[in-house]
Amino acid sequence: MLRVRIDIESLKLKISESNEMFFRQLSREEQKKIGQFTTPMPVAEYMAERLIADADVLNNQSVKLLDPGAGTGVLGLAVVEKLFSKYPSCKIELVTYENEPIALRVLKSNLSLTESWAAESGLNFSYEIRERNYILEEDGLLEDSAFSFESNYDLVIANPPYKKLSKDSLEADAMSFVVHGAPNLYGFFWVKAAIELRPNATSVFIVPRSWMSGAYFERLRAFMFSQGSVIELHAFDNRNNVFGSTKVLQELVIVVFQKKRVDLVKIWSHDDITTLEQSQSIVVSRDLVVVGEEQRVYLITNATQLALAKWAVALPSTFLDSGLKMKTGLTVCFRNRDLVEDEPSDNNVPIFYADDFDGHEVRLKRESGQYLSKKREGFLQDNVDYIFVKRFSTKEESRRIQTAYYDAERFSQEEQISTDNKLNFVVASSSDLLRGAFLVMSSTIFDDYYRLLSGNTQVNSTEINSMKFPDAHSLASLGEKYQVSELTQMTQEKIDQIMLANFGGEA
Repeated sequence: MLRVRIDIESLKLKISESNEMFFRQLSREEQKKIGQFTTPMPVAEYMAERLIADADVLNNQSVKLLDPGAGTGVLGLAVVEKLFSKYPSCKIELVTYENEPIALRVLKSNLSLTESWAAESGLNFSYEIRERNYILEEDGLLEDSAFSFESNYDLVIANPPYKKLSKDSLEADAMSFVVHGAPNLYGFFWVKAAIELRPNATSVFIVPRSWMSGAYFERLRAFMFSQGSVIELHAFDNRNNVFGSTKVLQELVIVVFQKKRVDLVKIWSHDDITTLEQSQSIVVSRDLVVVGEEQRVYLITNATQLALAKWAVALPSTFLDSGLKMKTGLTVCFRNRDLVEDEPSDNNVPIFYADDFDGHEVRLKRESGQYLSKKREGFLQDNVDYIFVKRFSTKEESRRIQTAYYDAERFSQEEQISTDNKLNFVVASSSDLLRGAFLVMSSTIFDDYYRLLSGNTQVNSTEINSMKFPDAHSLASLGEKYQVSELTQMTQEKIDQIMLANFGGEA
Protein backbone atom coordinates (compact mmCIF):
# COMPACT_ATOMS: atom_id res chain seq x y z
CA MET A 1 0.00 0.00 0.00
CA LEU A 2 2.86 2.38 0.80
CA ARG A 3 4.29 2.00 -2.66
CA VAL A 4 0.90 2.66 -4.25
CA ARG A 5 0.51 5.84 -2.19
CA ILE A 6 3.92 7.17 -3.26
CA ASP A 7 3.42 6.26 -6.91
CA ILE A 8 -0.06 7.71 -7.08
CA GLU A 9 1.14 11.16 -5.99
CA SER A 10 3.58 11.20 -8.88
CA LEU A 11 0.84 10.04 -11.27
CA LYS A 12 -1.60 12.69 -10.02
CA LEU A 13 1.01 15.40 -10.52
CA LYS A 14 1.55 14.34 -14.14
CA ILE A 15 -2.19 14.24 -14.77
CA SER A 16 -2.64 17.68 -13.23
CA GLU A 17 0.08 19.07 -15.48
CA SER A 18 -1.51 17.58 -18.59
CA ASN A 19 -4.91 18.95 -17.57
CA GLU A 20 -3.45 22.43 -17.13
CA MET A 21 -1.86 22.15 -20.56
CA PHE A 22 -5.24 21.21 -22.05
CA PHE A 23 -6.98 24.11 -20.34
CA ARG A 24 -4.41 26.60 -21.68
CA GLN A 25 -5.05 25.42 -25.23
CA LEU A 26 -8.75 26.35 -25.10
CA SER A 27 -10.01 29.90 -25.18
CA ARG A 28 -13.05 30.85 -23.11
CA GLU A 29 -15.09 30.91 -26.34
CA GLU A 30 -13.91 27.41 -27.28
CA GLN A 31 -14.81 26.09 -23.82
CA LYS A 32 -18.32 27.48 -24.14
CA LYS A 33 -18.70 26.17 -27.69
CA ILE A 34 -17.98 22.57 -26.72
CA GLY A 35 -19.37 22.90 -23.17
CA GLN A 36 -16.01 21.68 -21.88
CA PHE A 37 -14.84 22.76 -18.42
CA THR A 38 -12.10 20.68 -16.77
CA THR A 39 -12.78 19.56 -13.21
CA PRO A 40 -10.27 20.80 -10.59
CA MET A 41 -8.49 17.98 -8.77
CA PRO A 42 -10.01 18.76 -5.32
CA VAL A 43 -13.52 18.54 -6.79
CA ALA A 44 -12.70 15.36 -8.74
CA GLU A 45 -11.31 13.65 -5.65
CA TYR A 46 -14.24 14.72 -3.52
CA MET A 47 -16.76 13.46 -6.09
CA ALA A 48 -14.91 10.14 -6.23
CA GLU A 49 -14.97 9.84 -2.45
CA ARG A 50 -18.72 10.52 -2.28
CA LEU A 51 -19.37 8.02 -5.07
CA ILE A 52 -17.48 5.23 -3.32
CA ALA A 53 -18.86 6.13 0.12
CA ASP A 54 -22.42 5.68 -1.12
CA ALA A 55 -21.84 2.71 -3.44
CA ASP A 56 -22.20 -0.95 -2.65
CA VAL A 57 -20.17 -2.39 -5.49
CA LEU A 58 -17.46 -4.43 -3.86
CA ASN A 59 -19.59 -7.45 -3.03
CA ASN A 60 -17.81 -8.87 -6.04
CA GLN A 61 -14.22 -7.98 -6.84
CA SER A 62 -14.91 -6.51 -10.28
CA VAL A 63 -16.04 -2.93 -10.90
CA LYS A 64 -17.15 -1.47 -14.20
CA LEU A 65 -16.86 2.31 -14.17
CA LEU A 66 -18.21 4.82 -16.73
CA ASP A 67 -17.05 8.38 -17.38
CA PRO A 68 -19.31 9.49 -20.26
CA GLY A 69 -17.95 13.02 -20.62
CA ALA A 70 -14.35 12.15 -19.92
CA GLY A 71 -12.52 15.27 -21.11
CA THR A 72 -8.99 14.68 -19.87
CA GLY A 73 -10.07 11.78 -17.65
CA VAL A 74 -9.54 13.35 -14.25
CA LEU A 75 -12.86 12.17 -12.78
CA GLY A 76 -12.64 8.54 -13.80
CA LEU A 77 -9.02 8.35 -12.70
CA ALA A 78 -9.89 9.85 -9.32
CA VAL A 79 -12.34 6.98 -8.78
CA VAL A 80 -9.74 4.44 -9.89
CA GLU A 81 -7.23 5.79 -7.38
CA LYS A 82 -9.76 5.84 -4.52
CA LEU A 83 -10.97 2.31 -5.28
CA PHE A 84 -7.48 0.83 -5.43
CA SER A 85 -6.49 2.64 -2.22
CA LYS A 86 -9.44 1.02 -0.44
CA TYR A 87 -9.63 -2.29 -2.34
CA PRO A 88 -6.18 -3.05 -3.84
CA SER A 89 -7.20 -6.54 -4.99
CA CYS A 90 -10.22 -5.47 -7.03
CA LYS A 91 -10.45 -5.46 -10.83
CA ILE A 92 -11.44 -2.15 -12.42
CA GLU A 93 -12.62 -1.61 -15.99
CA LEU A 94 -12.97 2.05 -16.96
CA VAL A 95 -15.06 3.03 -20.00
CA THR A 96 -14.72 6.61 -21.25
CA TYR A 97 -16.42 8.65 -23.97
CA GLU A 98 -14.76 11.65 -25.59
CA ASN A 99 -14.86 13.06 -29.13
CA GLU A 100 -13.15 16.44 -28.77
CA PRO A 101 -9.71 16.11 -30.46
CA ILE A 102 -7.61 18.14 -27.99
CA ALA A 103 -9.19 16.50 -24.96
CA LEU A 104 -8.76 13.08 -26.56
CA ARG A 105 -5.01 13.50 -26.87
CA VAL A 106 -4.72 14.36 -23.19
CA LEU A 107 -7.15 11.60 -22.19
CA LYS A 108 -5.13 8.95 -24.05
CA SER A 109 -1.94 10.13 -22.39
CA ASN A 110 -3.48 10.16 -18.91
CA LEU A 111 -5.02 6.70 -19.28
CA SER A 112 -1.79 5.28 -20.64
CA LEU A 113 0.10 6.69 -17.66
CA THR A 114 -2.47 5.16 -15.31
CA GLU A 115 -2.25 1.78 -17.02
CA SER A 116 1.53 1.78 -16.60
CA TRP A 117 1.26 2.82 -12.95
CA ALA A 118 -1.28 0.05 -12.28
CA ALA A 119 0.85 -2.59 -13.96
CA GLU A 120 3.96 -1.55 -12.01
CA SER A 121 1.93 -1.56 -8.80
CA GLY A 122 0.43 -5.00 -9.40
CA LEU A 123 -3.10 -3.63 -9.80
CA ASN A 124 -5.76 -5.01 -12.15
CA PHE A 125 -6.81 -2.07 -14.35
CA SER A 126 -8.06 -1.84 -17.93
CA TYR A 127 -9.71 0.90 -19.94
CA GLU A 128 -11.60 1.61 -23.15
CA ILE A 129 -11.89 4.96 -24.95
CA ARG A 130 -14.95 5.33 -27.14
CA GLU A 131 -14.24 8.19 -29.51
CA ARG A 132 -17.83 9.18 -30.19
CA ASN A 133 -20.78 11.22 -29.04
CA TYR A 134 -22.08 9.59 -25.86
CA ILE A 135 -25.71 10.43 -26.59
CA LEU A 136 -25.73 9.43 -30.27
CA GLU A 137 -23.32 6.50 -30.03
CA GLU A 138 -22.17 5.29 -33.46
CA ASP A 139 -24.74 6.07 -36.12
CA GLY A 140 -25.91 9.59 -35.31
CA LEU A 141 -29.21 8.27 -33.94
CA LEU A 142 -29.89 6.00 -31.00
CA GLU A 143 -32.96 4.22 -32.40
CA ASP A 144 -32.89 0.50 -31.62
CA SER A 145 -29.42 0.59 -30.07
CA ALA A 146 -30.40 3.47 -27.77
CA PHE A 147 -29.68 1.63 -24.59
CA SER A 148 -27.40 -1.18 -25.65
CA PHE A 149 -25.44 -0.69 -22.43
CA GLU A 150 -28.51 -0.74 -20.19
CA SER A 151 -27.75 -2.02 -16.67
CA ASN A 152 -24.08 -2.28 -17.56
CA TYR A 153 -22.19 -0.17 -15.00
CA ASP A 154 -21.52 -0.34 -11.29
CA LEU A 155 -20.42 3.28 -11.00
CA VAL A 156 -20.75 6.43 -13.12
CA ILE A 157 -18.93 9.72 -12.60
CA ALA A 158 -19.31 12.74 -14.87
CA ASN A 159 -18.85 16.42 -15.47
CA PRO A 160 -20.97 16.46 -18.65
CA PRO A 161 -21.06 19.25 -21.25
CA TYR A 162 -23.28 22.20 -20.29
CA LYS A 163 -24.69 23.18 -23.65
CA LYS A 164 -28.12 24.33 -24.78
CA LEU A 165 -29.49 22.49 -27.79
CA SER A 166 -32.22 23.17 -30.29
CA LYS A 167 -35.31 20.99 -30.08
CA ASP A 168 -34.59 19.64 -33.56
CA SER A 169 -31.01 18.56 -32.77
CA LEU A 170 -30.11 14.90 -33.20
CA GLU A 171 -29.52 14.59 -29.46
CA ALA A 172 -32.93 16.05 -28.61
CA ASP A 173 -34.56 13.71 -31.11
CA ALA A 174 -32.78 10.73 -29.60
CA MET A 175 -33.79 11.70 -26.06
CA SER A 176 -37.26 13.01 -26.91
CA PHE A 177 -38.83 11.17 -23.97
CA VAL A 178 -37.29 13.72 -21.55
CA VAL A 179 -37.44 16.84 -23.75
CA HIS A 180 -39.79 19.68 -22.94
CA GLY A 181 -38.93 23.21 -24.03
CA ALA A 182 -35.26 24.12 -24.42
CA PRO A 183 -33.07 21.06 -23.75
CA ASN A 184 -29.54 21.04 -22.32
CA LEU A 185 -26.97 18.39 -23.11
CA TYR A 186 -26.02 17.76 -19.49
CA GLY A 187 -29.52 16.44 -18.75
CA PHE A 188 -29.27 13.88 -21.55
CA PHE A 189 -25.97 12.60 -20.14
CA TRP A 190 -27.50 12.20 -16.70
CA VAL A 191 -30.58 10.36 -18.01
CA LYS A 192 -28.68 7.98 -20.28
CA ALA A 193 -26.19 7.19 -17.52
CA ALA A 194 -29.08 6.36 -15.16
CA ILE A 195 -30.40 3.86 -17.71
CA GLU A 196 -26.96 2.30 -17.98
CA LEU A 197 -26.53 1.87 -14.22
CA ARG A 198 -27.14 -1.58 -12.84
CA PRO A 199 -29.94 -1.90 -10.26
CA ASN A 200 -28.88 -0.38 -6.89
CA ALA A 201 -25.79 1.13 -8.54
CA THR A 202 -24.62 4.73 -8.03
CA SER A 203 -23.62 7.78 -10.07
CA VAL A 204 -22.19 11.18 -9.20
CA PHE A 205 -22.54 14.18 -11.52
CA ILE A 206 -21.59 17.83 -11.23
CA VAL A 207 -24.24 19.81 -13.13
CA PRO A 208 -26.03 23.18 -13.17
CA ARG A 209 -28.81 23.56 -10.63
CA SER A 210 -31.36 24.34 -13.36
CA TRP A 211 -32.68 20.73 -13.53
CA MET A 212 -34.08 21.10 -10.00
CA SER A 213 -36.98 23.35 -10.99
CA GLY A 214 -38.76 24.76 -14.02
CA ALA A 215 -41.00 23.28 -16.67
CA TYR A 216 -38.17 22.57 -19.13
CA PHE A 217 -36.81 19.85 -16.84
CA GLU A 218 -40.10 18.45 -15.57
CA ARG A 219 -40.01 15.38 -17.81
CA LEU A 220 -36.37 14.79 -16.95
CA ARG A 221 -37.10 14.91 -13.23
CA ALA A 222 -40.06 12.56 -13.66
CA PHE A 223 -37.89 10.07 -15.52
CA MET A 224 -34.96 10.23 -13.10
CA PHE A 225 -37.19 9.77 -10.07
CA SER A 226 -38.87 6.83 -11.76
CA GLN A 227 -35.43 5.23 -12.06
CA GLY A 228 -34.15 5.89 -8.56
CA SER A 229 -33.33 8.54 -5.96
CA VAL A 230 -31.05 11.47 -5.35
CA ILE A 231 -29.27 10.46 -2.16
CA GLU A 232 -26.86 13.40 -1.87
CA LEU A 233 -26.82 17.03 -2.99
CA HIS A 234 -23.82 19.32 -2.65
CA ALA A 235 -24.24 23.07 -3.14
CA PHE A 236 -21.57 25.76 -3.37
CA ASP A 237 -22.00 29.13 -1.69
CA ASN A 238 -19.77 30.84 -4.25
CA ARG A 239 -20.69 29.88 -7.80
CA ASN A 240 -17.38 31.27 -9.11
CA ASN A 241 -15.06 28.96 -7.17
CA VAL A 242 -16.08 25.52 -8.45
CA PHE A 243 -14.04 25.72 -11.64
CA GLY A 244 -11.51 28.29 -10.48
CA SER A 245 -9.98 30.31 -13.29
CA THR A 246 -12.51 29.13 -15.89
CA LYS A 247 -15.04 31.53 -14.33
CA VAL A 248 -18.11 29.37 -14.94
CA LEU A 249 -21.10 31.43 -13.84
CA GLN A 250 -23.50 28.50 -13.57
CA GLU A 251 -24.73 27.66 -10.08
CA LEU A 252 -23.55 24.07 -9.82
CA VAL A 253 -24.47 21.11 -7.64
CA ILE A 254 -22.90 17.71 -7.12
CA VAL A 255 -25.63 15.06 -7.31
CA VAL A 256 -25.23 11.49 -6.06
CA PHE A 257 -27.93 9.28 -7.56
CA GLN A 258 -28.76 5.69 -6.71
CA LYS A 259 -30.84 3.34 -8.81
CA LYS A 260 -33.27 2.42 -6.06
CA ARG A 261 -35.84 4.09 -3.79
CA VAL A 262 -34.26 6.00 -0.89
CA ASP A 263 -36.31 8.11 1.53
CA LEU A 264 -33.60 10.32 3.00
CA VAL A 265 -31.35 12.86 1.28
CA LYS A 266 -28.05 14.20 2.63
CA ILE A 267 -27.38 17.81 1.65
CA TRP A 268 -24.18 19.82 2.01
CA SER A 269 -23.39 23.50 1.49
CA HIS A 270 -19.70 24.08 0.74
CA ASP A 271 -17.97 27.40 1.29
CA ASP A 272 -15.00 26.65 -0.93
CA ILE A 273 -13.58 23.78 -2.97
CA THR A 274 -10.42 23.76 -0.82
CA THR A 275 -12.44 22.92 2.31
CA LEU A 276 -14.85 20.32 0.95
CA GLU A 277 -13.99 17.71 3.59
CA GLN A 278 -14.77 20.15 6.42
CA SER A 279 -18.41 20.72 5.43
CA GLN A 280 -21.27 19.21 7.43
CA SER A 281 -24.39 17.64 5.97
CA ILE A 282 -28.04 17.86 6.93
CA VAL A 283 -30.32 14.83 6.51
CA VAL A 284 -33.74 15.64 5.06
CA SER A 285 -36.78 13.52 4.26
CA ARG A 286 -37.22 12.97 0.54
CA ASP A 287 -40.78 14.31 0.82
CA LEU A 288 -39.42 17.72 1.78
CA VAL A 289 -36.78 17.72 -0.97
CA VAL A 290 -38.85 16.47 -3.92
CA VAL A 291 -42.12 18.41 -3.84
CA GLY A 292 -45.35 18.61 -5.82
CA GLU A 293 -46.60 17.10 -9.05
CA GLU A 294 -43.73 18.74 -10.94
CA GLN A 295 -41.25 17.08 -8.49
CA ARG A 296 -39.26 20.25 -8.03
CA VAL A 297 -36.22 19.82 -5.82
CA TYR A 298 -35.62 22.04 -2.80
CA LEU A 299 -32.00 22.72 -1.89
CA ILE A 300 -32.21 22.58 1.91
CA THR A 301 -28.76 23.15 3.44
CA ASN A 302 -29.46 24.15 7.05
CA ALA A 303 -32.02 23.96 9.86
CA THR A 304 -33.56 27.32 8.94
CA GLN A 305 -34.22 26.18 5.39
CA LEU A 306 -35.57 22.88 6.67
CA ALA A 307 -38.13 24.77 8.78
CA LEU A 308 -38.95 26.91 5.75
CA ALA A 309 -39.55 23.83 3.60
CA LYS A 310 -41.87 22.36 6.23
CA TRP A 311 -43.79 25.65 6.36
CA ALA A 312 -44.14 25.78 2.59
CA VAL A 313 -45.25 22.18 2.19
CA ALA A 314 -47.96 22.75 4.79
CA LEU A 315 -49.55 25.66 2.87
CA PRO A 316 -53.04 24.57 1.75
CA SER A 317 -53.08 25.72 -1.87
CA THR A 318 -50.97 26.78 -4.82
CA PHE A 319 -50.61 30.17 -6.44
CA LEU A 320 -52.83 29.18 -9.37
CA ASP A 321 -55.40 27.33 -7.30
CA SER A 322 -55.83 30.41 -5.13
CA GLY A 323 -57.17 32.38 -8.11
CA LEU A 324 -53.87 34.09 -8.99
CA LYS A 325 -51.70 33.93 -12.09
CA MET A 326 -48.34 35.42 -12.91
CA LYS A 327 -47.67 36.37 -16.52
CA THR A 328 -44.66 37.78 -18.32
CA GLY A 329 -44.75 41.36 -19.65
CA LEU A 330 -46.27 41.57 -23.12
CA THR A 331 -43.84 43.72 -25.08
CA VAL A 332 -40.25 42.88 -25.99
CA CYS A 333 -39.28 46.51 -26.50
CA PHE A 334 -35.93 46.07 -28.24
CA ARG A 335 -37.68 44.05 -30.96
CA ASN A 336 -40.45 46.62 -31.34
CA ARG A 337 -38.58 49.91 -31.22
CA ASP A 338 -40.78 51.30 -33.98
CA LEU A 339 -43.75 51.14 -31.59
CA VAL A 340 -42.03 52.85 -28.65
CA GLU A 341 -42.74 56.59 -28.34
CA ASP A 342 -41.55 59.42 -26.09
CA GLU A 343 -44.68 61.52 -25.65
CA PRO A 344 -48.27 60.55 -24.67
CA SER A 345 -51.01 60.75 -27.28
CA ASP A 346 -54.45 59.37 -28.10
CA ASN A 347 -52.73 56.69 -30.17
CA ASN A 348 -50.49 55.22 -27.50
CA VAL A 349 -50.57 53.85 -23.95
CA PRO A 350 -48.05 53.99 -21.11
CA ILE A 351 -45.72 51.01 -20.97
CA PHE A 352 -44.26 50.03 -17.63
CA TYR A 353 -40.74 48.80 -17.00
CA ALA A 354 -38.88 47.23 -14.09
CA ASP A 355 -37.18 50.57 -13.43
CA ASP A 356 -40.57 52.26 -12.91
CA PHE A 357 -40.64 50.86 -9.37
CA ASP A 358 -40.52 53.47 -6.62
CA GLY A 359 -40.42 51.31 -3.52
CA HIS A 360 -43.69 49.36 -3.68
CA GLU A 361 -45.32 52.00 -5.88
CA VAL A 362 -45.31 52.35 -9.67
CA ARG A 363 -44.53 55.66 -11.38
CA LEU A 364 -43.76 56.78 -14.92
CA LYS A 365 -40.08 57.55 -14.45
CA ARG A 366 -38.56 57.51 -17.93
CA GLU A 367 -37.76 60.64 -19.90
CA SER A 368 -38.13 58.74 -23.17
CA GLY A 369 -39.66 55.52 -24.45
CA GLN A 370 -42.43 55.49 -21.86
CA TYR A 371 -45.30 55.02 -24.34
CA LEU A 372 -46.31 52.30 -26.78
CA SER A 373 -48.33 52.64 -29.96
CA LYS A 374 -51.74 50.97 -30.00
CA LYS A 375 -51.01 49.40 -33.38
CA ARG A 376 -50.38 45.94 -31.89
CA GLU A 377 -53.47 44.75 -30.03
CA GLY A 378 -51.58 41.81 -28.53
CA PHE A 379 -49.27 44.16 -26.62
CA LEU A 380 -52.14 45.85 -24.77
CA GLN A 381 -53.80 44.89 -21.49
CA ASP A 382 -56.63 46.29 -19.41
CA ASN A 383 -55.83 49.08 -17.00
CA VAL A 384 -56.67 47.21 -13.78
CA ASP A 385 -54.76 46.59 -10.57
CA TYR A 386 -51.75 44.26 -10.83
CA ILE A 387 -48.85 43.13 -8.73
CA PHE A 388 -45.71 43.93 -10.71
CA VAL A 389 -42.64 41.74 -10.08
CA LYS A 390 -39.20 42.34 -11.55
CA ARG A 391 -38.11 39.40 -13.69
CA PHE A 392 -34.38 39.92 -13.20
CA SER A 393 -32.13 40.62 -10.26
CA THR A 394 -28.41 40.27 -9.66
CA LYS A 395 -26.89 37.51 -7.55
CA GLU A 396 -25.82 40.13 -5.01
CA GLU A 397 -29.25 41.73 -4.50
CA SER A 398 -30.93 41.02 -1.18
CA ARG A 399 -34.24 39.96 -2.78
CA ARG A 400 -35.29 37.86 -5.75
CA ILE A 401 -39.00 38.70 -5.48
CA GLN A 402 -39.18 42.48 -5.86
CA THR A 403 -42.78 43.71 -5.90
CA ALA A 404 -44.73 46.88 -6.60
CA TYR A 405 -48.50 47.36 -6.52
CA TYR A 406 -49.87 48.81 -9.74
CA ASP A 407 -52.80 51.00 -8.74
CA ALA A 408 -55.00 51.52 -11.81
CA GLU A 409 -56.68 54.53 -10.15
CA ARG A 410 -53.47 56.51 -10.46
CA PHE A 411 -53.74 56.17 -14.25
CA SER A 412 -57.53 56.41 -14.46
CA GLN A 413 -57.41 58.30 -17.75
CA GLU A 414 -56.08 55.13 -19.42
CA GLU A 415 -58.25 52.25 -20.58
CA GLN A 416 -55.24 50.12 -21.48
CA ILE A 417 -51.54 49.89 -20.66
CA SER A 418 -48.62 47.68 -21.65
CA THR A 419 -45.80 45.96 -19.78
CA ASP A 420 -42.20 45.37 -20.78
CA ASN A 421 -41.01 41.79 -21.11
CA LYS A 422 -38.51 42.24 -18.25
CA LEU A 423 -41.45 42.63 -15.90
CA ASN A 424 -43.88 40.03 -14.57
CA PHE A 425 -47.43 40.90 -13.56
CA VAL A 426 -49.95 39.09 -11.38
CA VAL A 427 -53.70 39.02 -12.05
CA ALA A 428 -56.32 37.97 -9.51
CA SER A 429 -60.00 37.08 -9.45
CA SER A 430 -60.71 39.93 -6.98
CA SER A 431 -59.04 43.08 -5.69
CA ASP A 432 -59.10 41.82 -2.08
CA LEU A 433 -57.34 38.65 -3.21
CA LEU A 434 -54.70 40.67 -5.09
CA ARG A 435 -53.96 42.84 -2.05
CA GLY A 436 -53.62 39.78 0.18
CA ALA A 437 -51.32 38.13 -2.34
CA PHE A 438 -49.22 41.31 -2.50
CA LEU A 439 -48.51 41.08 1.23
CA VAL A 440 -47.47 37.43 0.95
CA MET A 441 -45.26 37.98 -2.12
CA SER A 442 -43.61 41.01 -0.55
CA SER A 443 -42.67 39.12 2.62
CA THR A 444 -39.20 37.95 3.48
CA ILE A 445 -40.31 34.37 4.01
CA PHE A 446 -41.80 34.11 0.51
CA ASP A 447 -38.57 35.48 -0.98
CA ASP A 448 -36.62 32.89 1.01
CA TYR A 449 -39.03 30.21 -0.17
CA TYR A 450 -38.44 31.14 -3.80
CA ARG A 451 -34.66 31.07 -3.29
CA LEU A 452 -35.01 27.62 -1.77
CA LEU A 453 -36.83 26.44 -4.88
CA SER A 454 -34.81 28.21 -7.56
CA GLY A 455 -31.17 29.15 -8.00
CA ASN A 456 -32.04 31.47 -10.88
CA THR A 457 -31.78 35.22 -10.61
CA GLN A 458 -34.71 35.33 -13.02
CA VAL A 459 -38.20 35.12 -11.50
CA ASN A 460 -39.96 32.47 -13.54
CA SER A 461 -43.74 32.75 -13.92
CA THR A 462 -44.24 29.01 -14.30
CA GLU A 463 -42.41 28.34 -11.05
CA ILE A 464 -44.36 31.00 -9.14
CA ASN A 465 -47.69 29.70 -10.44
CA SER A 466 -47.00 26.21 -9.10
CA MET A 467 -45.62 27.27 -5.70
CA LYS A 468 -47.50 26.46 -2.50
CA PHE A 469 -49.54 29.44 -1.28
CA PRO A 470 -52.25 30.41 1.22
CA ASP A 471 -55.82 29.70 0.10
CA ALA A 472 -58.02 32.27 -1.67
CA HIS A 473 -60.36 32.86 1.27
CA SER A 474 -57.53 33.62 3.70
CA LEU A 475 -55.85 35.93 1.20
CA ALA A 476 -59.03 37.85 0.44
CA SER A 477 -59.84 38.20 4.15
CA LEU A 478 -56.39 39.68 4.70
CA GLY A 479 -56.54 41.93 1.66
CA GLU A 480 -59.84 43.57 2.60
CA LYS A 481 -58.23 44.98 5.75
CA TYR A 482 -55.85 47.27 3.84
CA GLN A 483 -56.10 50.08 1.34
CA VAL A 484 -53.63 50.19 -1.54
CA SER A 485 -52.07 53.35 -0.10
CA GLU A 486 -51.31 51.44 3.11
CA LEU A 487 -49.74 48.53 1.26
CA THR A 488 -47.38 50.61 -0.83
CA GLN A 489 -46.04 52.50 2.19
CA MET A 490 -45.54 49.52 4.50
CA THR A 491 -42.10 48.78 5.88
CA GLN A 492 -40.60 45.33 5.39
CA GLU A 493 -40.83 44.74 9.12
CA LYS A 494 -44.57 45.44 9.11
CA ILE A 495 -45.17 43.17 6.10
CA ASP A 496 -43.27 40.35 7.78
CA GLN A 497 -45.21 40.81 11.02
CA ILE A 498 -48.52 40.55 9.13
CA MET A 499 -47.30 37.46 7.31
CA LEU A 500 -46.23 35.78 10.54
CA ALA A 501 -49.49 36.59 12.29
CA ASN A 502 -51.67 35.27 9.46
CA PHE A 503 -49.74 32.42 7.86
CA GLY A 504 -46.98 31.52 10.32
CA GLY A 505 -43.35 30.92 9.47
CA GLU A 506 -40.37 32.80 10.82
CA ALA A 507 -39.37 35.76 8.64
